Amino acid sequence: PEVIDGRTFTATVVGLNPWVEYEFRVVAANLIGIGEPSRPSEKRRTEEALPEVTPANVSGGGGSKSELVITWETVPEELQNGGGFGYVVAFRPLGTVSWMQTVVASPDAARYVFRNESLPPFSPYEVKVGVYNNKGEGSFSPVTVVYSAEEEPTRAPTAVLARSLSASDVEVSWAPPWENQHKGRIQGYEV
Repeated sequence: PEVIDGRTFTATVVGLNPWVEYEFRVVAANLIGIGEPSRPSEKRRTEEALPEVTPANVSGGGGSKSELVITWETVPEELQNGGGFGYVVAFRPLGTVSWMQTVVASPDAARYVFRNESLPPFSPYEVKVGVYNNKGEGSFSPVTVVYSAEEEPTRAPTAVLARSLSASDVEVSWAPPWENQHKGRIQGYEV
């Protein structure tokens, strides 16, 4: 901490975060050393400011049929810069121009689920998450691509062949469905 002249009885503390409560203590010093600290001051909150920090790790995916799940890491309270903090979630189908936006008013929220029966399964969406508080809107996170929920495969594997290997073993082989014939990632098969 900065040493203040012994005839000065005020100081300005700079570089504090907006909308955070602080309390202060003062110690007297001379050539011999430093005395005991004062009792803490009353807590004082700095003024509000526009939010400067955007949510980290915006991602998503998964969910149930007809859902687009968007997730992010919440902004810590000490970085929200004001009351009335919340998130603005924006998304659009990849390759389109217009963003759809919604407000998530809880500062503790870490996900938003868009539900729409006409949402195509396993389709790419550009998503970004912004922030706001009583002072106004901050900036958005970088845009990332998230896929809408998958659906069960609609096509069966083809060219199924069975070949006898022994009296008790048969090898079964098949061709997977074409990439554009299923609405998700094939995770495995059952024989």
